[in-house]
Amino acid sequence: MKVHLLSPHPGVLTMGFVFVTDSGKTLVIDGGMDDPPGAEKKYAGYLFSELQRITGKGRPYIDAWIFTHIHSDHVGEFCRMTETLNSEFGVRNFYFHFPSEEFAEKYFSGEDLFWFRRFRKAYNAFFYDDMAFARHTPVCVGQRIELDGLEVEFLRVPNENILPNPVNNTSIVFRLKAAGQSWLFLGDLGIEGGNELASMYGKGLACDICQLSHHGQKGVGENVYDLAAPTLCINNAPQWSWENLGRGGPGTGPFRCAETAAMPAVARAKQMLVFQDGTRELTLPLEI
Repeated sequence: MKVHLLSPHPGVLTMGFVFVTDSGKTLVIDGGMDDPPGAEKKYAGYLFSELQRITGKGRPYIDAWIFTHIHSDHVGEFCRMTETLNSEFGVRNFYFHFPSEEFAEKYFSGEDLFWFRRFRKAYNAFFYDDMAFARHTPVCVGQRIELDGLEVEFLRVPNENILPNPVNNTSIVFRLKAAGQSWLFLGDLGIEGGNELASMYGKGLACDICQLSHHGQKGVGENVYDLAAPTLCINNAPQWSWENLGRGGPGTGPFRCAETAAMPAVARAKQMLVFQDGTRELTLPLEI
């Protein structure tokens, strides 16, 4: 069993994982990206070619595709693939739980609302059905899926009573078990959603491997990582974010990766940074 950590370029903000079982079943988590300014033509469409390479098929087939939330660096590549290559790839099952359209129209704005609408249109186009998005059955807390030795349990879905940081706090959270190891995926969950998660599960959040929320900065609080107590943290942080690059150079920006890395539970864990040039392939179980 393998996992592929997606990164088309050190400067690209993205989160994407592709798990492949020994029999070739494929699970994709997010996979979207936000290109650096002016670089879209160079990197747009990378996911399709990566899936071709990973699956060894000209027409890649995904058995399960999970989306954590609506931000472009998580769903952007699916939208592009569907808009330009809809007949050239297949997906058996989609798993996501976005907030209601009423919530999105009221609390999302600008680019966030654009991507909610763009995903809805792309999802409908994938099924050639203008009502497919409206009819989609969202995942629910406690729901489990199994894929040839991969086990997923959904732990948290959007709470529309949480209004601060409205897009990131709609991130779903799930536990994935593979090759005897437990992974905790937090998406871009914020402080408020993280506090809710901590109150729901307490030490039940314990895991071997944790995907650091919101690319390792301005995500959940220290309490969530204390409860998760991971042995390995995976950080989907582009190089400029990790270096806190601002107008005055490294260390002068608004990014907070260093603060997250200094949290006791994160500092104790091994670190794996995902911003290297090209997708990284790892064999499971990971050596941690």
